[in-house]
Amino acid sequence: MSRRLLSLLALLCLSCLSACHGGAADEAAVVAVRVAGVAVDETRGSPVVILEELEGVRRLLIWIGVPEAQSIAAELAAETPPRPNSHDLAGRLIEGLEGRVERVVVTALRDGIYFARIDLARSSRRIEIDARPSDAIAIALRLAAPVFVHEALFEAAELQGSPAGREVRRRARERQVGPASL
Repeated sequence: MSRRLLSLLALLCLSCLSACHGGAADEAAVVAVRVAGVAVDETRGSPVVILEELEGVRRLLIWIGVPEAQSIAAELAAETPPRPNSHDLAGRLIEGLEGRVERVVVTALRDGIYFARIDLARSSRRIEIDARPSDAIAIALRLAAPVFVHEALFEAAELQGSPAGREVRRRARERQVGPASL
């Protein structure tokens, strides 16, 4: 087994062991969405994933990286890559460990950066994994898991007139925290 694969497996296991559980208040504050597509923001030259409310007309745009945009777009188009990408690998690892993605939730917007969580289930255990929204969405699409957005994020986007959030492309210690209470 390659070092990279072993490192990925170790990281997944550590994430599972250190995950925390959410409460009932979290359940009431989320809105079901669908991934409407991926577009390019011409002013920024950056890809954007478009999330649309299932029971309404609101949209949330999240700026993402090119590899994640390509991965999401390929899955939406039902294209099979010649070799698995990291999202395919993550999905296979989850299934291989007899887990399932119950849902993905875009949880917070802090300092202009969106945060998300992947809710996994294995046997009778529920595991929450902190993730970038683009990675969480790409995995959810591959495993046919529902995607949700916290209500407060739609409200924040409406107040700003247009979404101002983005995803961080680098690790920043002060930003690597669990889901915020909204």
